[in-house]
Amino acid sequence: MTLSEVVVSAVILGVSSQVSLQGWSRVSHAVATADDFEHKHLLVEQRLLITCRRLATSSLVDPLCRWNREAVVNVVTDLPADPQLSLSWTFEPALDGLWFAVRAADHSASQLLMRSQLFTPAGLGHCAREGADAS
Repeated sequence: MTLSEVVVSAVILGVSSQVSLQGWSRVSHAVATADDFEHKHLLVEQRLLITCRRLATSSLVDPLCRWNREAVVNVVTDLPADPQLSLSWTFEPALDGLWFAVRAADHSASQLLMRSQLFTPAGLGHCAREGADAS
C-alpha cells in the first residue's frame, strides 16, 4: 500500500466514523426526548384521572344537580401540586360544567402537551336519572 492510499483510507475512515457518531448522538437524543415526552404524558393523564375520581367521589352538587362552586374549588385546590404540571379550571355556565386543563411544563416550545376535559355533575354520576323518578 502506498502512502497516498493509506492517507485516503485514513480520511475515509475518519469521515465515516464522524458521521456514525453524529448518527448515534441524534438517535440517543431522540430516545431521551421520547422518554421525557412519555413521562410527561403519563403525568398529565394521571392528573386528569385523579381529578375525575376526586370530583366523582365528593359531595359537590346541590339538589338541582348543579355544581357547588365553592366545594369544587376546594376539592381541586386540595390536590397535591406537581411542579411539572400547570393546571387551570373554568366553570362553564351554559353547560353547568367545569373545564379542567392540564399542561405539562416544558422549557422548549417544541412539544406542547395539554389535555382538557369538561366535567359535569350528571357526567360524574351525581344526578338521579330522570326515568328513576317515575318508577
